[in-house]
Amino acid sequence: MSCATGSMKYLLFLLNLLWAIMGMLVILFGGLGWGAMPQSYAIGIIVLGGVILIISFFGCFGTMRESTRVLWTYAILLILLIAVIVVFICVSTRDVFKRYAMEGVEAQWRKELLQPGSMDKVQSVYFCCGLNSAEDYIRIARAPPASCCKESNCINPLNLYLVGCLPKVEEAFADEATTTLYHEYGLLFFACLLLLLTVLLAIHYHNRKRRFSY
Repeated sequence: MSCATGSMKYLLFLLNLLWAIMGMLVILFGGLGWGAMPQSYAIGIIVLGGVILIISFFGCFGTMRESTRVLWTYAILLILLIAVIVVFICVSTRDVFKRYAMEGVEAQWRKELLQPGSMDKVQSVYFCCGLNSAEDYIRIARAPPASCCKESNCINPLNLYLVGCLPKVEEAFADEATTTLYHEYGLLFFACLLLLLTVLLAIHYHNRKRRFSY
């Protein structure tokens, strides 16, 4: 085995280990973010992580066993995965988490109108008050709750959060589109790199086997 082929073999094996770890992290992300995103989106992320994890095993096995058949199977699976990633990039929106969080805030505000205190957690987390501004409480003839104030101290009027929770949530997720795009293209690039190395290694093993058969 040439030095270049040996280096490519172990590089592909290490990249597949990294691919497996990435799959585990994707599954973990989908599980931990279950309540912070639409359920269908979370399921899709978990399934994607599981697929990456399973495919990586083919790559590790085929690389270490120098099996042309397994490597070509792995390459086909990578092509299918790349196609899925490309379709996902083309059809998915870039503000899933922001829209879901904003819908959650609106739902909590509607609940607040009937059950005072429902907005407390949201207001404490985002340091905000009301739906669009602190004036929302005045409109419903209610004083802003303690969660609307810094350190829950509303004695000092300067402690009152004036900005509403909807604008605060929108601001918090302002970079979501860019971050999501980087992650998607990073995943696509990594899969393409694995595919390139796999094809090169599979061709080398195939040619070597053909030479030895003579």
